[in-house]
Amino acid sequence: MSLRSRGSTESTDSVIRTDDSSLLRQQLVIKELENRFLRRQITTQQQEIEQLEARLKQYENPNTPPSKQGGAAKSPGRDDQDGDEDEESEEDDAGGDPDAASDSSPGRSEGHEGTTRPPPEPEETIRVDQGYCPDCEQILSNPENYVSQTVIDVPLPVPTTVVKYELGKHHCSCGNEVVAEHPDCPKKGRFGPNIMAQTALSRFHQRLPNRKQAELFDWELDHPVSHRTIYNLTKRVADRLRPAYNDIKEKIRESNVVYCDETGFPVDGEQHWAWTFVTDDEVLFWVDESRGSGVLEDVLGEEFAEDSTLSCDGWSAYSSYHTKLQRCWAHLSREAEYVAERYEEAERLSEELHALHDDLTTFVEGEPSASAREQKRAEASLHLEGLIREDYEVREVQQLIKKISNGLGHWLTFMTEPGVDSTNNRAERALREQVVLRKMFRTLRSAEGVQIHETITTMLATWKRRGLDPPEQLQSILGGRELR
Repeated sequence: MSLRSRGSTESTDSVIRTDDSSLLRQQLVIKELENRFLRRQITTQQQEIEQLEARLKQYENPNTPPSKQGGAAKSPGRDDQDGDEDEESEEDDAGGDPDAASDSSPGRSEGHEGTTRPPPEPEETIRVDQGYCPDCEQILSNPENYVSQTVIDVPLPVPTTVVKYELGKHHCSCGNEVVAEHPDCPKKGRFGPNIMAQTALSRFHQRLPNRKQAELFDWELDHPVSHRTIYNLTKRVADRLRPAYNDIKEKIRESNVVYCDETGFPVDGEQHWAWTFVTDDEVLFWVDESRGSGVLEDVLGEEFAEDSTLSCDGWSAYSSYHTKLQRCWAHLSREAEYVAERYEEAERLSEELHALHDDLTTFVEGEPSASAREQKRAEASLHLEGLIREDYEVREVQQLIKKISNGLGHWLTFMTEPGVDSTNNRAERALREQVVLRKMFRTLRSAEGVQIHETITTMLATWKRRGLDPPEQLQSILGGRELR
């Protein structure tokens, strides 16, 4: 080969090597860009997964009421809390939204004969003789007969009475100055007991904000007032009811069984807790900035009777305060169902827990003897211990087992205490009204507002629990008469 030919070949090889090197560099750049894109995509997907897991944990867990499932907005007052691993969600304490739609259709069953309340006796009869024919436009008179229709209505504005009380002033021989009193004459302000009672009921039963109540005073009573006046009226009501509120607290302290629960309730935008304490005849609400056992000491006393039972969920404050507890089977059953729906490993566990609870509740309904109760409780305790000793691989199932294990000694109190329920439903039902009020009012504004709120809601709930008429009771005590 000539030198020219050899030089030409070497030049060609050099060009090829250069082209190959350039191509490799381009391919490396492309791969690097692809890697960066994939890394960004993985990061984005990981963030989406974390968001979905957080959403799943918040809205699709056994402690979430039906009204919150499906991605409903987070309720005010709800806050993630650090504490015992056996902690319960405060939202389920309220047992769900009482205003949520029911699964059953409203009204009577098909084919059920209806009833109509008979109208009251009329105070006045108005006879209308003239009629108008819309086709030929004639005015008709001298009817052949009459069609009766009884109408119930109220006049607007609502009639009010204005009474001036001349209260005698006396000077007692002991030196005291005494002013005569009348039950319908309030010691302060110009509104009587009926208006004060209706204002309190409108606020805490009908759930009307002060602004809307002020509008109703103008529209219905033809008596304009300010928002502050409405607030002052509810404060006067709460001041009159506070001694009765304290009496209820004392009665709860003396009870053999107290059903407890709590839910978030903001005060001036800061997280607080609305607690409820329920007995057979009383319902007490207590709003506090703490969710700890100190609240239980404030309400139930530092030395709550050792033989008394607290019914509660798994929140650690209860076990820190008292040793004799009844853990709520409704919470446990819901969580077992939730885990069993997702993991086959938990199906038998859920079935065993439900069957055990059904068997125990049927047993106690038969009013067995004390010795039979003790024997049945011992057998049930062995059953639970056998369930938690089995090996489970899924983390969620293991957490459920830990919940059962942490509650050993507290799941079966109702077996040997005839007056104790197996669930905490009494407290949860009582707490529902607080959840609805929180949704309506969003937050309480001050310590004074807290006292008004807890006092009036306590008395309304207690009167209803005792089978008494709240309006009648309010008018009675505000009029200075004896309160039952």
